[in-house]
Amino acid sequence: MRQEGLVALVLRVPENVTYLSGAWCGRGLSYLVFPIEKDPVLIHPAGETLPPTWVSNVKFYKWETFKHLGSSLDVGTDYVHKTLSEMGFHSGAIGIEQGWEFVLAGTLRYEMNVAGERTINMLRQKLALFTLKDASPLLIKARSIKTHNEVQMLRKVNRIARVGLETFHDSLRPGLSEVELSTKIEKQIVSEGILKHKANKVVACAFLASGSATAYAYKYVPGNGRRKLRQGDLVMLELDVVADGYSSDTTRTFVVGKPNKKQKVMLETVLDSETTAISSIKPGIHASEIARISIEVIRRHGLSDYLVHRLGHGIGVGVHEPIPALHIQSEDLLLPGMVHSVEPGIYGPKIGGVRIEDDILDTEKGAEYLSYYLRIQE
Repeated sequence: MRQEGLVALVLRVPENVTYLSGAWCGRGLSYLVFPIEKDPVLIHPAGETLPPTWVSNVKFYKWETFKHLGSSLDVGTDYVHKTLSEMGFHSGAIGIEQGWEFVLAGTLRYEMNVAGERTINMLRQKLALFTLKDASPLLIKARSIKTHNEVQMLRKVNRIARVGLETFHDSLRPGLSEVELSTKIEKQIVSEGILKHKANKVVACAFLASGSATAYAYKYVPGNGRRKLRQGDLVMLELDVVADGYSSDTTRTFVVGKPNKKQKVMLETVLDSETTAISSIKPGIHASEIARISIEVIRRHGLSDYLVHRLGHGIGVGVHEPIPALHIQSEDLLLPGMVHSVEPGIYGPKIGGVRIEDDILDTEKGAEYLSYYLRIQE
């Protein structure tokens, strides 16, 4: 912030609010005023339960009653302006999320308020004496290196996600529909995540594709339908879990019954690609080099024609963080404190699809798995 000449940040994107306050808010209507040298202030809607946060100064705002129809944007930004004034700021450069487009939803999964053009214009109007600067690149870079506490949160969410991977493995049987299995997985994750693992809020999204649909399971998102599992099916689970604002992103591909020879070759090829790539990670290595190593393993097995997507992406308060990008054209370096997926996959209409994905912490000594569960059926 000092390098950018900012006196404060004004944030509303939920994952950025979580990142700097610990509060995983529900609807995207909370503001965080985060000055460089003073204590931050969380401005939170009075009609929404306050999630756990380390911020001690919380202001609640109400924009509507049964007698008065108001605007959350108008009243919320009024509170932002008033808070900056109370902090002693009347001019200077304020960092805002002008360049942010892709957001992780809050705990209210089906409805989300984003900080779009109307918010930016309102801030320009209310903070006319300030210089507003886009702090998005600053936030993206900062979020790419995790603190010790963030790593602990990511360990916890991966322990919770393991519940889903176990449920997936243990429940596979002919006759069960995709939607029955995916909802069972989500239910177990949320229940055990809160009751056993002591998370405050858990959101689980289990995307399950079976049979021929696995050939297209790199898309968003086939499956979770009425199709019933059959003996010999490939079944792919793409599992996204968020616990108290921190994310896990894992994938497993299992077979209903025992894999045939072709399926076994595919599974072993993808696992070889994943383990070789992960074991090659060391501090300062180019992400592109790890992507090339993964591809080369698949090429050596004669299956490179079935490659479709990049090797991985960052993970944190977002399920998909921009840094690091594990791709052959990436310019990112893998540095200690980064957390990212490694998820090689092969897909084709004649062979189906296989992907194995784990969450990885880069350390001074190399790579550490944050996600632990069976990768190929025994």
